[in-house]
Amino acid sequence: MVTAGCEKWFRRTTTQPVEANRPRRILLPAGIAQTVSAYANLVGGTALPVMGYGIVGGLGDTGSSEVPTNLRKILIQQMNKHMVGTHRYGGWKVSPERILEDKDTAVVFVSGRIPPAAPVGTRFDVTVEALPGTQTTSLEGGILMSTELYVSMTSSKGTPIKSKDWAIASGAIFVNPFINRSNLNELVKLRIGRIPNGGVVTRSRPVKLELRRPDYRMASLIQQRINQRFSLRGEKVAIAKTPAIIELHIPSSFRHDYRHFLELIMHLYVPTNAAGMERYARQMAKAILHPTARHEDIALTWEAMGRQVLQVIRPLYASENQAAAYYAARTGLRLGDELAVPAIIRIAQRENSPFQIPAINELGKTRKFPEVAKPLKRILLTSNNALVKVACYEALLQHGSNIIYRKNIAGHFFLDTVDSTGDYIIYATVTGQPKIVLFGKKIPLNQPLFYSSEDDLVTINSYRNDKRVMVYRKIPGKDMYSDTLYFEPTVEQLVSTLGNRPEMDENGNIKGLGLTYCQIVRVLYGLCTSQQIPAKFVLQKSPALQRTYISVPAAGRSDMPEGG
Repeated sequence: MVTAGCEKWFRRTTTQPVEANRPRRILLPAGIAQTVSAYANLVGGTALPVMGYGIVGGLGDTGSSEVPTNLRKILIQQMNKHMVGTHRYGGWKVSPERILEDKDTAVVFVSGRIPPAAPVGTRFDVTVEALPGTQTTSLEGGILMSTELYVSMTSSKGTPIKSKDWAIASGAIFVNPFINRSNLNELVKLRIGRIPNGGVVTRSRPVKLELRRPDYRMASLIQQRINQRFSLRGEKVAIAKTPAIIELHIPSSFRHDYRHFLELIMHLYVPTNAAGMERYARQMAKAILHPTARHEDIALTWEAMGRQVLQVIRPLYASENQAAAYYAARTGLRLGDELAVPAIIRIAQRENSPFQIPAINELGKTRKFPEVAKPLKRILLTSNNALVKVACYEALLQHGSNIIYRKNIAGHFFLDTVDSTGDYIIYATVTGQPKIVLFGKKIPLNQPLFYSSEDDLVTINSYRNDKRVMVYRKIPGKDMYSDTLYFEPTVEQLVSTLGNRPEMDENGNIKGLGLTYCQIVRVLYGLCTSQQIPAKFVLQKSPALQRTYISVPAAGRSDMPEGG
């Protein structure tokens, strides 16, 4: 039956072919077609930008007492709320007003991006920047006091209006150690830094699927497929609330890998017919051999299908097409296929392969096959590539390897020593857990040795064949220097002496200088570049925050900005 309204519409379009008025059909490639991402958007599956204003202390004479009038009340309220300046915070009782007036402090803008679907307690990196128009010259050595972060802080008549708070940030600031301090144009970069793992999520974000075309049958089908694939012990993972909304709950098995879970959800093949699923898996096995194949999408769709795809992808483990071999073997490894283990190991051992480091990373993630630790050790010991050695270290760390020795330095960062052969390497992280990693036991300091940082922060000195090295530091904000400390001429002892708190040991001797992680990394970099430490210095690259899933029909989709 045709309604009157429809008849009128047909009459208006009789001069044009009906086909021209139908929506253009988008042909989706393998890995996307008929998966959840072809039908729905993921709401809450993108990073959430947050921001706030805070106070950095411990700057000595590089801070400023300038506080914008519209921020003073907010900052005082925030410091009172978090007990800043009280015995509970860890110092003598000082009023927030006195703290703001001290040139040892600076008002800063703090920003970060909460990872997709991050639960309460998740840590993330934050950026800290001195406010424009203030006389703060450097944030190095500074520590951010507890700062609340919000989704937005729009301004009304010059006064910031806070929205709902989502996280809190604090910690020691990491400033780029490569800044050339003799170049006046470079000095402005000292006003900005980052705090690895400095943000903590305080409010969970709901995650849901939103169908682009509301349809109860489709919503019910997607709910059925998700629960069929991911529900364990009866826990409801997906609940279709309306024809347009499906609520998602992270299953317990993915609690510590929720991002991967969301990727699999968006790549889940929706039709329930087993024969159709196998046919589609075989189509993708052909498509992945193409030079322009969407390898990541195809691999995630295979993985979302489950172990029934193993018989389809196993022949690809030995493919001469490196991409196809890697992504097929990665899928098999993640699905618990023991036949995938030697295939991934072969790729991890292949020097100069673009998939060598990704394969090493996968071997680190697997828990079902602990025997992969042995080949990882061999690769670490035989490779001359510093980045490959670092990848092997990160992988072995996840397996609890006995060739890694860990020290906790004052509760601020880890100092790891890796029992390694070949050239010495010093590796430092800039995101996530702060770590300094020494490849090689007892990396020596070349003697005679004299080092003084450009800002006179640290002075290190020893004569030829000295059994001990002397070090002292400048005290922030004062024209004074610390006591001189002595240590054995190794990098491990240097880092421990610089990083430990300036507290007395059982013999009444001061055992540390209390430098921040960032300051120690700068000293190590300076000693390596001047060849006073015979090691290659490697600084971790800061990874871009990736999208939760990849999809072709991105135009006009809020969850999938193009070019991201």
